[in-house]
Amino acid sequence: MKTQLFSLGTVMLGAVIMLQSCSKDDTTASGKLSYQVKPANFTASVASNVAGSGLIVNVNSNSSLTWTSGNANISEIDFEAENNKVEIEYELKNLVNINLFNLSPTLGSINIPNGTYDEVELKLELKQTTTQAIPLTLKGMYTQASGVKIPVEFYFNENFEIEVEAEDLVVNGSNDYLALINFQLNKFLTNVSSSDLDGATKTNGTVVISSASNLNLYNKLKANLNAFGDCDFDD
Repeated sequence: MKTQLFSLGTVMLGAVIMLQSCSKDDTTASGKLSYQVKPANFTASVASNVAGSGLIVNVNSNSSLTWTSGNANISEIDFEAENNKVEIEYELKNLVNINLFNLSPTLGSINIPNGTYDEVELKLELKQTTTQAIPLTLKGMYTQASGVKIPVEFYFNENFEIEVEAEDLVVNGSNDYLALINFQLNKFLTNVSSSDLDGATKTNGTVVISSASNLNLYNKLKANLNAFGDCDFDD
C-alpha cells in the first residue's frame, strides 16, 4: 500500500452531500478518492515549560489535558490539484456538523483524472450560523500537577479558513484512494503552559476559552489550528 502524508491545518469532511466539480481539461476522471475522519491523541501534556506541552501522555495524567468531546461546523470544502496537463477543482457546499470523537463513515468521494499532481490544495471553511453558532467546540478535563481536575471548554467562535497543501499525488485507474484524516488533538496544547491554565479565569469552576473569555489562551489554541492534523493518503 502506497501512503502519502498531507500536512494538515485541519480537514473535516461531512456526510455525503452534493459535490460540484469543474475541470480545465476534458480528461476522463479515473481515480476515486474517498474521505474519512479519525480523531487521535486525546490527551496532551501541559508543562511549566511550553517545550514540554502538547506531548502525548496517558489519559488524565497529572499535568495534562484530556479532550472528551467536540464538534465542528463545516460550510465549504474546496479541493484543487494540478499538473502540467490538467487542473481540477471540486467544491463541496453544504453546512454539516461533525462529531470529532468518532471514526466517521466514508464522508464523500470525488473522481480525479490519472496523473501525477505536483500541487494539491484543500481549503476548509469553519463558519458561524444562526442555528449552530459555534464553528468549533472542544471540551475536556485539565489535571493539575497536584492531581486537581478542572473542566475546560474551548469555543472557537469566529469564521476561519484552513488550508492544506501536498505534493506528488499519484493517481491511476487501477486503485481507489482513501484520505484518512487524523485529528491530533494533543497539538492544540502546543505552546500552552501550566501557568496559562492554572491562572485562567473560571466560570462556575470551568476554564472557558473563547474570544470573550481567557483571550490569551484562545489566541494560543487558535494559532494551532493549522498544525493539529494530518492525513494519510492510501491506495
